[in-house]
Amino acid sequence: MPASKQTKKRPRSKSPGATNALPSAGYLLTCDAPTKQYIKAFNESKSADKKFIIEDLDPTHLLVKEKAREEILRKVEEWMDANVFSNIERVGENLET
Repeated sequence: MPASKQTKKRPRSKSPGATNALPSAGYLLTCDAPTKQYIKAFNESKSADKKFIIEDLDPTHLLVKEKAREEILRKVEEWMDANVFSNIERVGENLET
């Protein structure tokens, strides 16, 4: 008995006039949830014409304007540096008591 060949149908793509089209220029940021919240707060602190978030995609991704990339990275680095705590060794102290 000959084997029959099955073809899978691919889902149709949206029509060319779909309203959910992405902009042509943007930068995809991937980060953890606290960093994303910081970036969103930084975006909200800007005036309407200087906001840079194009779309909040999911819990760890943001689509932002390409021209804001360097400023965002600089601000996040400053924020992280301000919130990093290191263990300072105490020299000459008895820490067992």
